Amino acid sequence: MQLYAKPGLSSVTGFTLIFLMGLVSSSVSQIMDDRRRRTMTRMFSAPVRAWEIAAGNFLGSFFVGILQIAVILVLSNYVLGYDYGVPILLHFIVLGTFMLVAMGISSAVAGLIRNSQQASIINSLIITPTCMIGGCFWPISFMPEFMQKAANFVPQKWTIEAVEILSSGNGLSEITVPLLILGLMALILLAFGSAVLRPSDANVN
Repeated sequence: MQLYAKPGLSSVTGFTLIFLMGLVSSSVSQIMDDRRRRTMTRMFSAPVRAWEIAAGNFLGSFFVGILQIAVILVLSNYVLGYDYGVPILLHFIVLGTFMLVAMGISSAVAGLIRNSQQASIINSLIITPTCMIGGCFWPISFMPEFMQKAANFVPQKWTIEAVEILSSGNGLSEITVPLLILGLMALILLAFGSAVLRPSDANVN
């Protein structure tokens, strides 16, 4: 009757988000390569705005992520036969919005990292902790109250919540708030990334 979310759906969605967050590491590595090869220096010498350069890095990885989401949903729904209990188009929209935030994170992190040695901290300080707090490994209700409040600041929490709402039989109008929050996160992170993404700040040998 779709009165409740499908059991185990939050865990399945959580591990899907962990897989998609792997794009953050690959995007940051690509930007670091551009810095090392002076490609970014040449881009910033061109008559384009900083936010346009950040958006270029952002959108390239975003489209790769969209393709990955499409492959994941098609394989899991039609090949493996797993029923999420969520319309595939709405599921695609939610995961695509999360991908926007993930790419915003990659732009912001790449702007803060100054050399390739620091890229190894991404998993330990950003991806894994946010996935833990956001409910990818266990339900948020199992965590202490202060961690439940902290979960409101990570995109994984809102993505899982949106998927669970859809699985309970609701439509797009009921997930407006989670989608707006994810969109706002993406906008803020992209703006921050365009402000700090400077080739001259990198320690390039």
